[in-house]
This record gives sequence, C-alpha cells and structure tokens, in this order.
Amino acid sequence: SGGDSSSLQLVFLVSDGRIERDSRATLRRLIREMLERNILMVMIIVEGNEVAKDSIVNMKEVTFVDGKPKVKLFMENYPFPYYMILDDMNNLPSILGDALRQWFEMLTRLRSASA
Repeated sequence: SGGDSSSLQLVFLVSDGRIERDSRATLRRLIREMLERNILMVMIIVEGNEVAKDSIVNMKEVTFVDGKPKVKLFMENYPFPYYMILDDMNNLPSILGDALRQWFEMLTRLRSASA
C-alpha cells in the first residue's frame, strides 16, 4: 500500500524510448505497481539530431487484427504515461528543471487537497 504524499518519489529514466511491443504490457504493470508505491516514473526520450521523419513521434508500427494489417503510431500505445522528448542534450538541464518545477507544483496541489 502507498504512503502519504510526503513520501512521493520521482524517477527519471533516460532512453531512446524504443520499446518492443511485447514488453509494453509488462512495463505498464511495473509502472502501475510503482505508482501504487508513490514512485512516479518519467521517461526522458533522447532523440539526438534525428531527422523529423525518424522521430519517435512519427514512427509507425504494424499489427495484425484478424489477419489484416493495421498501421498506427508507435506512441499511441506507449506504456509510460509521463514522458518528455529531448532533441538536444544541451537542453537536458532545462528539461529537468521544468520537470522538477511541475513535480513540486503537483506535490503542493496534493498536499493542499489533503489538508
């Protein structure tokens, strides 16, 4: 069971964000379990200097439904509810600063709602 809002933790996971379709259900379960323990996971997707068409937001994947191909965007079924896309590593400090500011704002709202 989770603790109170004073024990909330924030975890940053830095990756290229490419997650195999077969791993998504397991990741969703792990992320849900972490949330139940008051641990919030934020995926920071590092794209580098990708050409726009190669960006994770433009990637598509094919699935088969009843033997027929279905094309959808890769991010449609992304297992991380909280993620940021970093296109330049030089922006990492400001991205982390923004994330921490939003985190503290969320903590303040949670505390004032429970008071």
